[in-house]
Amino acid sequence: MMALLGLKRRANDFTTNDRKRNCNRVNEPQDIEREGMVGEITFEILKLPFEIICNILSRLPLKTIICCRSVCKKFLKMLKDPYFANVHLARAPSTTASLILQSYGGNKGFYFYTIDLDETSHAISDSTGPYKFPSPCRSHHELTKQNAEFCFQSRHVTFVGSCNGLLCLYSSLPKPFYYVCNPILGESVVLPPPTPLAPDSTYYLSGFGFCPKTKQYKVVRFLCSVSVNHVTNSVSKEMAAEIYTLGSDSWRRIGKAPCPKRGGSFDPFINGSLHWIIETAKTSEQICSFDLNTEQFRTLPSPPHFNANYIKKVSWINIGTLGGHFCLCYIYDDACLEVWVMKDYGVKESWSREFSIDIKFYCGLKVENLRQPVKFLNNGDMWLMCSSNSLASYNPRKGTFRDFKALAKWKSEVIALVPSFVSLKDAMSSKNLRVESLSRRIPKIYC
Repeated sequence: MMALLGLKRRANDFTTNDRKRNCNRVNEPQDIEREGMVGEITFEILKLPFEIICNILSRLPLKTIICCRSVCKKFLKMLKDPYFANVHLARAPSTTASLILQSYGGNKGFYFYTIDLDETSHAISDSTGPYKFPSPCRSHHELTKQNAEFCFQSRHVTFVGSCNGLLCLYSSLPKPFYYVCNPILGESVVLPPPTPLAPDSTYYLSGFGFCPKTKQYKVVRFLCSVSVNHVTNSVSKEMAAEIYTLGSDSWRRIGKAPCPKRGGSFDPFINGSLHWIIETAKTSEQICSFDLNTEQFRTLPSPPHFNANYIKKVSWINIGTLGGHFCLCYIYDDACLEVWVMKDYGVKESWSREFSIDIKFYCGLKVENLRQPVKFLNNGDMWLMCSSNSLASYNPRKGTFRDFKALAKWKSEVIALVPSFVSLKDAMSSKNLRVESLSRRIPKIYC
């Protein structure tokens, strides 16, 4: 890192002949790998092909990459190139992860925290062990906070989801609207207002994902219509779905939809589809997926042991991604946390139990600590939030808990995000929406 930052200082010491000689070298055809890279270049590393430089930079820690943007204009231009964003994104899930926190207060704010995986892999606290759990009384150091704080004047703001470093938020009052941003690049965009709701309809929940085939980001929202039969004195509920493609002008109605349970997904996007636990009497059809390419709903098979008697003792079912596979996390009989993985996507026989946690075996562990995992890391560790508002990790191989630094006393919601350099300008399918700098407050017209 010091060597990269020192390049800028050493450039001023080069003689005029050195500058001319270097300029002549880089203007040779074999040294020009990308349009727009021709010019006065005096750094030896920039003689390498563009793709190799991007590969090198993508392996650096997030903070170092951000610093490299200030080394010279050439580095800045390369780090803004979509090719670098794709190379970095392919490697980012295994090298870095972040948390977005929602705050209490007069104005809800979202605070971006960077967590280095090296820190979470080696920072073992003195209160950990197979019989101990993070103590709510012990103080912790706060996590490193990036300069990506942004606030909303509306108090009714919720997370929709994160995908490829982009974060989607929803505000219900005073006017419903969706907001997509990249905290790393400081870019944001307000989506067109959704279709006004019918008198008998209410907003239910939303999802956010990416279609690998069309390279489009999409937002799916569920609407609920309730009707009352005065003759039979019964109430019926019907679900519908709307979809929005990032960069388009409006939302589209895609017809009837299943009824998803709220709070049932902490990492729902995998294989180009979004997933939810749905409200149904059929135990074999509790998992619903939405293919972002075909824009069709389908059901996935539940684990084979999910029969009617077993389901009665199951609570807090959550959907996630573990090791690139679809997984279920649920609490059984208020006594243990079960984690099951579908090794072959869509195949019922491929379900297998990954690990189980005996809640009563660990001192100080409560059911509410395991209701909503935050994320599974690539090494298999599970992140979760403690009642003391600190981030904890469970290692299934060793069967041990570890606690890390305190987040904040005002934490209300948390979502994991993989930092990326994907620009909203490149992510949108058209130029109809204006990408703005991420500010501390959303536009006043929406407040």
